[in-house]
Amino acid sequence: MTFEVALILGYVLTGSLAWLGLAFLMVKGKKRMHILKRPAPPVPQPPPLVTALIPAKDEADQIEKCVRSVLNQDYPNLNVITIDDRSTDGTGEILDKLAAEDRRLRVVHLRDGELPAGWGGKSYALHRGLELADGAWLCFVDADVELLPDIVSATIGWAAAREFDLISILPKFVSRSFSEAVLQPLAGAATAGMFAIALTNAQNLPKSAFANGQYLVVKRSAYDAVGGHAAIRGTLSEDVAIARKLKLAGYKPRLSWGDEWATVRMYQGFASIFRGWSRNFYVGSLGKPWRILGLMWFLLTCCVSVIPALIWGMHRYNNPAPPMTPYCWLTAALSHLIIMTAVTAWMYRRAAEPMWHAILLLPYGIPVLLAICVRSLWICATGKVSWRGTQYSATELARTAG
Repeated sequence: MTFEVALILGYVLTGSLAWLGLAFLMVKGKKRMHILKRPAPPVPQPPPLVTALIPAKDEADQIEKCVRSVLNQDYPNLNVITIDDRSTDGTGEILDKLAAEDRRLRVVHLRDGELPAGWGGKSYALHRGLELADGAWLCFVDADVELLPDIVSATIGWAAAREFDLISILPKFVSRSFSEAVLQPLAGAATAGMFAIALTNAQNLPKSAFANGQYLVVKRSAYDAVGGHAAIRGTLSEDVAIARKLKLAGYKPRLSWGDEWATVRMYQGFASIFRGWSRNFYVGSLGKPWRILGLMWFLLTCCVSVIPALIWGMHRYNNPAPPMTPYCWLTAALSHLIIMTAVTAWMYRRAAEPMWHAILLLPYGIPVLLAICVRSLWICATGKVSWRGTQYSATELARTAG
């Protein structure tokens, strides 16, 4: 076997076949993660008390819609605690106004200087809110999320019917700019691959666990048994950390698609996407570079490689060299490009974004994702990350990561 024959075989494996394998995993993952669905089983009787906790830092533009979507749930036994986490933009005033309208809502105000050393800001805000929580189930909701009115009832119904201890969802992204529409689904798909979320619901894989704090419902007894947020106070990825602790302890956390149940506008505009996903890749990887480097390897070998393959294919078409036929490289490269574009188009369709965005993968999406990875690696190297206006040191957080 000549070197070029071995090279094209390796290219086919890391090109077309890799994307076909990825498509297979996406389909399997979609089936395995279809946990929350309609019609849902009835909630237990009497309905257990659910306490929803909503931390908010400088969320004046979105917090009222979020809180009202929680208060408008059809679940019959619900109370809500919102935590104003050192906001400076009027978030606290909006929460106080809402609390005056609905007696089920209580507000906790945190001030500058209250965040203890070694705590992530969101973990501490939830920890403080939990001092008032009396629900048998805890429902964590991020301030940029809007819920459909039946999601809590469905969550409790399915959790009781299947004896799950935690159910979390992946909401539908809401995009209001070109960069959001193109980049958010790609970054979400990259996260799914980096953390193998298709395997997270396999109970026989205790080290494979993932959750999304945008909407996360957990049984209070299981949450307390693994130490709650105090046990993982030094991680900025508290949702994943809670799921990992539960699964390692033998509990049953589950992750579900949630595009029919909730929406979220995570980041607004290119700059926010770039900074936000750089931090997400870093904290989700617990400050270690290996998953990020793995993503970069995939982007370069399974995506960008189609460009030199096409160029070399054109060269070989004009300058054939046995045993290769003039069409070998061009056929392999074009097959790779078509399969990659088709899988990406399907991904955009599932995200309710235009399928034609798939043609922007090579000229726009992948270069931006690579740049995000580089910035995330820089955060790993420096050990310093800014999150919601607070500067954290990786060394300090590592002592209390749990």
